[in-house]
Amino acid sequence: GPVLSYIIRRLFLILPTLFGVTVVSFCIMQLAPGDPLLMQLGATGLAGQGTQTREAYLIQKRDLKLDRPLILNFRYFRDYSEAVRQAAHFLIADQAEIVEELNSLAADPNAPDRRAAMRFLRSLGIPRFRQRLADPAEHPRLAKAITAYARVFCEDLGIHGVPPLIELLRRPDIAPSEKIGIIHALNAMVVQPFTYTYSHVPKESETPYVVGAWRQWWRRAEPLTRPLPDERRAELDARFRQMLSLSRRELFEELDYLDPADTRFYIEKLLSDCSLRERFLAALALRRLVRDPLRLDVPDRAPDEWIQEAADNWLVHYELNRQKYEPPVWKRCVYLFADTQYAHMLWRLATFQFGRSATKTREPVAAKIWNAVLVSAPLMLMAELVIYLLAIPAGIAAAVYRNTWIDRAITVKLFLLYSIPPFVAGMLLLLFFCYGDYLKWFPMMGLHSPEADRFGWGLYLLDYLWHAFLPVVCLSLFSLAGLAMYSRTAMLDVISQDYIRTARAKGLPESKVIFKHAMRNALIPILTLFSSFLPALLGGSVLVEYIFGIHGMGRLSWESIEQKDYPTLMALIYIDAIVVLVSILLTDILYTVVDPRISFASQDRQR
Repeated sequence: GPVLSYIIRRLFLILPTLFGVTVVSFCIMQLAPGDPLLMQLGATGLAGQGTQTREAYLIQKRDLKLDRPLILNFRYFRDYSEAVRQAAHFLIADQAEIVEELNSLAADPNAPDRRAAMRFLRSLGIPRFRQRLADPAEHPRLAKAITAYARVFCEDLGIHGVPPLIELLRRPDIAPSEKIGIIHALNAMVVQPFTYTYSHVPKESETPYVVGAWRQWWRRAEPLTRPLPDERRAELDARFRQMLSLSRRELFEELDYLDPADTRFYIEKLLSDCSLRERFLAALALRRLVRDPLRLDVPDRAPDEWIQEAADNWLVHYELNRQKYEPPVWKRCVYLFADTQYAHMLWRLATFQFGRSATKTREPVAAKIWNAVLVSAPLMLMAELVIYLLAIPAGIAAAVYRNTWIDRAITVKLFLLYSIPPFVAGMLLLLFFCYGDYLKWFPMMGLHSPEADRFGWGLYLLDYLWHAFLPVVCLSLFSLAGLAMYSRTAMLDVISQDYIRTARAKGLPESKVIFKHAMRNALIPILTLFSSFLPALLGGSVLVEYIFGIHGMGRLSWESIEQKDYPTLMALIYIDAIVVLVSILLTDILYTVVDPRISFASQDRQR
């Protein structure tokens, strides 16, 4: 029908609106100064060598796709061979060698053998590079900056720098010191290159990566591992079958009692032709028994066998992930638009897979928002009920008894309430009703008493209402006054119409004139304010929630802005935009319910 046709048209109009909202929000967030992850993790990990903080920083950065270009990704079409070789060189060189090289560059920067190094150093974006290069006194500090910026270059380049480094690693003429630099660069570009266990829900597609990693480890570990007696193997096989039937919790408890001497059984089980469940269990057991399966990094003065071992492991990693590092041309063309920060953000929003928070807790964004909604929605629902149940009758009474003492009393009270900001009202309510020398009738903070978990449902509800009373009053006062004044104006406009005078001339009772003829038409402009009902229900109030110690949507929004938690912030903006658009659509539909003269069918005929 006409209503369904109108709803479908409006839903299609929502899509470009949401697209515009995401574009504007994304641009504002990118223009905001500072790195959100460094704010959470601190700069010490960024400057350290292989610290846990640095690894956490890189994992979060790549999980949030912050290492991708903003709008277009041309990295799949560029050659980084010379750049990554220079980066590997500066990562292995010590400070004295870099200072000596800076002296040479300062003396003749255009020499043919120094152009590549000069071009790379200029591309790093080191502040005041030219001035510092020209000043020999700055060279020691500049050398430290070059090492740090070269590492950041590798981290930002990510997987795009791996293929040229692997090609260098395969060359027989590369010196061991250069290989160490290449290995350092690869560790900066790739975090956790090998997958040793299956995910929470095992998938067959994970098998080549898990098996490939452990097969590479077994090539070196097998000669050093003693064989198992047949009796022990039979005992382990029976125990393994029992472990397959255990729950996940019981399984992890059983894994604590594994014997490292039985490693051969589990690796042979993993590499054999067995079921996915058996491989999953064998991989878990191996990960518990073997702490660091594969060598992926080496110190600067490592022996040749360590260097070769790490190089071989990186070559195996590349072969296992060749499709990721060497995508076909058509995929590169898709990645030009799809593998960017904005594209990944848009995909997460469109699929409602908001990912994890950028804060230290790494909570799922959807869970954070849902928990905040469960706090704010009941408060806002009670506040909105108070507002509508008190404001509309007050506004109608003031209009019906216009220019009487009733009208003046209601108007004065409404102006008084309207003049008090919610946060001021909250502080006054706390002062007079929670602490100090006045009435101590209500609790100061939170929505429940500390021992509320032990209450029955009736006492639990009363405890909640007791805690929520002052926040609801605080949330209601300002909006109540505004809606009541709006209702008074709408009713005054209606009761001055000719059809109201006609109804009164016919001798209809005043109550019937007001509630049947006048009130229904006066609700039309009031319904316009209803479009803000659902957004307010989910939006909460920042100041009121802070004053009363409530962790709802308002407080979550403010903390997301303060902590630069972009995944949570974008999800909040996206959800708020959807709620606002749906509220407007719902208001349009309610217009037809209140006023039969408004019809979607007439709009279709006009079209």
